[in-house]
Amino acid sequence: MLFSRLQTYLSMLRTDPAGFLLYILMYALAILLSLILHECAHGLVALWCGDPTAKMMGRLTLDPRRHLDPIGTVSMVLLGIGWARPVPVNPNRFRHYRRDDIFVSLAGIVTNLLLFALSTLFLVLQIRLSPDSRSWNSLMQALQEFLILMARINVSLAVFNLLPIPPLDGYHVLNDIILRGRLQLNRNTFQIAQVVLIVLCLSGALSGILSTANNWLYQGMLNLWISLLF
Repeated sequence: MLFSRLQTYLSMLRTDPAGFLLYILMYALAILLSLILHECAHGLVALWCGDPTAKMMGRLTLDPRRHLDPIGTVSMVLLGIGWARPVPVNPNRFRHYRRDDIFVSLAGIVTNLLLFALSTLFLVLQIRLSPDSRSWNSLMQALQEFLILMARINVSLAVFNLLPIPPLDGYHVLNDIILRGRLQLNRNTFQIAQVVLIVLCLSGALSGILSTANNWLYQGMLNLWISLLF
């Protein structure tokens, strides 16, 4: 997976340097928007549930320096799966502990799914309704590529974060809904789980399963919009 992406990037750089630069800029923008909005959603829902920790620590901002994790961002670029720095949350301040923990955990995933749905919707509309004019071709092609990147990045983030591995949102959902909060990990176990997750990501062990799920959801959403709108 890693070497395949690197080879693709090198091939694009050799054959079309300007196009490669534009692609990297659009990819970086899509990653920034997707990761930042994911984390802001966690913090905002936590605030609504009574916990102002994220707000007090300056995490309800679009400033990427507050959110990006170096390893997670590099993994997102090279492997298509990644993460940002988790938003600090104090569940003891929630009004309803288990219910609010579920809401906060799902907030990022729901945000990515909404961005995924909107991106595919605009992509279908752009392809079907764009004016047939050569002067618009370059702009429309760039917009189409950006929407595809936004859709694929956000479906990837949503599926990846559903994995029941700490510190991903899926772990909290599993613990709260299915295990009723019975799974309590100490700090050392939590850190070991994080290391295991990083190794799984960088080794490409998760790539096959996640890619299949992402492609199935991507094609399914496109087909859904097409069937509803045309």
